[in-house]
Amino acid sequence: MARGPSAAATGEPARAGAPPERPQRRSITVRELVGRLQATLAERFPQRFWVEGELSNVKPARNGHTWCSLKDGDTQLEAVIWRDDVRQLPFSPADGMQVLALVRRIDLYGPTGRLRITIERLEPQGIGALYRALEERKARFAAEGLFEQDRKRPLPFLPRAVGVATAATGAAVRDVLQVLAQRYPDRRVVVRPCKVQGEGAATDIAAAIDDLNRDGTVDVIIVGRGGGSIEDLWAFNEEAVVRAIARSRIPVVSAVGHETDTTLADFVADLRVPTPSAAAARVMPERRELEENLAQLRRRLENALQNRVERVRGRLAAADKVLADPLRLVTERQLRLETLARRAREAMRSLPREQRHRLERLRTRLGARVPSTEPGVRTVASLGGRMLHAFERRLGGARHDIAATGARLDALSPLAVLGRGFTLARRPDGRVVRESAELEPGDRLALRFARGAAEVEVLDTSPDGGPAADPSRR
Repeated sequence: MARGPSAAATGEPARAGAPPERPQRRSITVRELVGRLQATLAERFPQRFWVEGELSNVKPARNGHTWCSLKDGDTQLEAVIWRDDVRQLPFSPADGMQVLALVRRIDLYGPTGRLRITIERLEPQGIGALYRALEERKARFAAEGLFEQDRKRPLPFLPRAVGVATAATGAAVRDVLQVLAQRYPDRRVVVRPCKVQGEGAATDIAAAIDDLNRDGTVDVIIVGRGGGSIEDLWAFNEEAVVRAIARSRIPVVSAVGHETDTTLADFVADLRVPTPSAAAARVMPERRELEENLAQLRRRLENALQNRVERVRGRLAAADKVLADPLRLVTERQLRLETLARRAREAMRSLPREQRHRLERLRTRLGARVPSTEPGVRTVASLGGRMLHAFERRLGGARHDIAATGARLDALSPLAVLGRGFTLARRPDGRVVRESAELEPGDRLALRFARGAAEVEVLDTSPDGGPAADPSRR
């Protein structure tokens, strides 16, 4: 709709109650604003320049790039070091390092509206405030012996209950509970929630460790949280947390951050693992694996016992062949002893004659050497008589000993038993018959008496020891 000329233009007074016209507004889009800011940054910073600051939240990426922040007090900028520039660095960037950074470009990233600098080169300029404090505190605790290996305690093989000191919400507690439930679902888990970041976190973590010790039901404690910058993890470098872990009566596992993160809690704990889920897997064995190991050990034990039984059985079988008939062995030993005794008696009877001949020869030899005088002959005769008398006396003692030994052997001999009226019955194959149940009518037996032997045929048997049936009435 076309508007007419205004009252001021026509010189006519304005009508009372008419609304004043609003001025035209000029605007630009967000894209235009970002473009102008990017152009301004490129104009104001056209060349590379150096910036001094402290590295923080250093995160190497899988593709080789490194993401970090460059901070100065409470002010910080996001930064990136591209893969090719990372390879040229003479050191590995780490949280807390004070550096000079050669900035190649300042970018205002349009999709997120975040300002980011691209670092081309880094030169170390000393240790930042946090890093310096960390190193000083670490040296002091090490001097006290809190990090010594000999004070580390072994973890229980199969804990009855596991204590967890971490934030009530977050990935850390979920990972721990999930791993423990998968490995041994019937084991108890005691979670003591605590702050793991920010003001008061160190005091709360130390209190959680003390509370789990006072609880008295847990066998191992997991202390940890997910990853973060050095500022995020700083609570685990505080003295209160280090002292609480050191005085804990229960073994403590530190699982702070990711694999590249390290805190003083890691050094004082009984075991350090890279992540909370790895801590849960370390403190609790897998039930299925334990059952498989037990089954394998049982099979090995059964095989070992079976092999031993077979070896003993073989030894018994070999011994049975030797000891099948003890009486036969005794009889054979007795016959051998009798043969040896007979040979000994014969040797003793023939010994004096040989000795006399020997004495005669000695006397003859002595007579040839001694002068042929009457006193010398008498001396030789006297010595020979004394020697002969001593030998006969010694021979008599030996005969007496042999007779006593023979009497004892006769007393132990199975032949002495046969002499009292008993008879030894053997089968044709030499086996001794011990009871009538082993015999059948018509079997042939070899009988051994105290004097002599006989071969007989079995007509009848009686199992109760009574008289056998009359053959004429059969």
